Amino acid sequence: MDESVLLEIERKYDITTQASLPRLHGAAGVSRAQYRPPVTLEAVYFDTRDRVLAANGVILRRRAGGPDAGWHVKIPSGAHRIEMQVPLSSAERTDGGPAETAPYRVPKEIADLVRVHVRRRTLLPVLSMNTLRSVVELMDAQGRVMAEVCDDQVAAMAAGSRADSRVRHWREWEVEVVNPTLLGGPESVPAFLDAVESALLAAGARPSEAGSKLEKVLGRPADPLDPEALGEAADLGSVLTRAARIQVRRLKSWDPLVRRDVEDSVHQYRVAARTLRSVLQIYAPLLDPEPRAAIDSVLKKLGRLLSAARDAEVLRDQVDERIAALPGGADGRTAALIPVKAARRLRRTKAEEYRTAHADLLRALRSRRYAEQLDLIDAYAQRVPLSPDLTEEQRSDAAAALGPLASAQVDSLLEHAARAESEADEAERIELLHEVRKEAKRLRYAVAAVEEGSSLDLGADLQDRMTVAKKLQTALGTHRDSVMFQDYVLATARRAEKKGEKSFGYGILHAAELPVQAKALKKTAKLLARLHPGDGAE
Repeated sequence: MDESVLLEIERKYDITTQASLPRLHGAAGVSRAQYRPPVTLEAVYFDTRDRVLAANGVILRRRAGGPDAGWHVKIPSGAHRIEMQVPLSSAERTDGGPAETAPYRVPKEIADLVRVHVRRRTLLPVLSMNTLRSVVELMDAQGRVMAEVCDDQVAAMAAGSRADSRVRHWREWEVEVVNPTLLGGPESVPAFLDAVESALLAAGARPSEAGSKLEKVLGRPADPLDPEALGEAADLGSVLTRAARIQVRRLKSWDPLVRRDVEDSVHQYRVAARTLRSVLQIYAPLLDPEPRAAIDSVLKKLGRLLSAARDAEVLRDQVDERIAALPGGADGRTAALIPVKAARRLRRTKAEEYRTAHADLLRALRSRRYAEQLDLIDAYAQRVPLSPDLTEEQRSDAAAALGPLASAQVDSLLEHAARAESEADEAERIELLHEVRKEAKRLRYAVAAVEEGSSLDLGADLQDRMTVAKKLQTALGTHRDSVMFQDYVLATARRAEKKGEKSFGYGILHAAELPVQAKALKKTAKLLARLHPGDGAE
């Protein structure tokens, strides 16, 4: 089935009067408004018996009628939602059954997108809804649609064996941005929505307290892993639990995008997994060792699968970037010396490796073992188990307990850097530099994780070192990527030579990496000097 991934940017308003939509010409660059004929929408919403999707802010529905008829999954993404769609099959479009009674089965393609939450549970209809929708398109001076304003007359009823089976009726207005680029980019969207909102409020609307039509009828159950439920507590257990919950929530939000192979999704999923693992590694002395080791093992195995796909993805994308970085750019005389066949082989090989690695990753994400691993991670994030040997002072003062361990990580980083500097073997030195990078990354991730969800102050000195560590990670990342690309080019050149092909073009790309590495190492040396005690950040 075909599918699409969209960023849903919208605001909802309740309207209890018989007011008509106000004229919106001139509001925030709207040149004219075009009215579309009303349409009738029939929708069935699905969830598990314990409503795990709703607890995580996820919406799964089947909609008939309108231009976007199909199966929809909406997942939270910051202040907005990401929507993924699969069109209705020909059989579904002709079934003719009422929305509340038709025996719809959630397609595998859609069920896969919510598997990270559903796992071994069963998806069931929880709500049926009929909507009479009138749409006004808000256009710019060139006649391009910037946004839509929907006037919805809604009738909804809980499905299944729920006690409250009465039909609920209401009216709402919905403003959805269609093309943020036409508004001047993402930073201009809030001002546009504010301008439209002013006109709607003046006409008698008020902002909806519910995040969705589903929530308006059935409410939203509590999420047992909600970081905000811990409040502002600064004790060690709350701080570490909040940090773990934030990363678990982030990991789950990227899971469906990895399944749909959305750009950068593998990388972001891996960052969430690595951040959680960094917390477990850096603050290990404060944690109960047995459950910590179990979760660390789970994240390590998952990381290997993610790394295989991510490394292939990076090298695949680097081919065009490296050619464009040659003197004169992609169309210059230097780039012209690289045969088209050579560039094509470099791209194709890593593209194939990525597809294979991504397929392996998907098999893992769809396995029973992965569901069991998620159960373990969820149980751990309910309340991160602290070491039974901690004093009451350590438990109550998170900053005092965490700060020294973060500082110790800086010392570990510097020790690895000293070993790399004194290493005579080039290959071994490169690997040691990679370890320095990983140490810097662990430091950044672990400190940022505990600070993100709390108001902890781990000290100005550590903050300065964090700034340097971020720059160090970037410099060594540039070095690592360059070395990996250089190794890949060399290996590909040797295969080409065995086939009797010329390898001069590969040599150009190989040589072009030398100044990149030299520059990165020079910057690395300066940053390491600043990490030593007493040197501070600029």
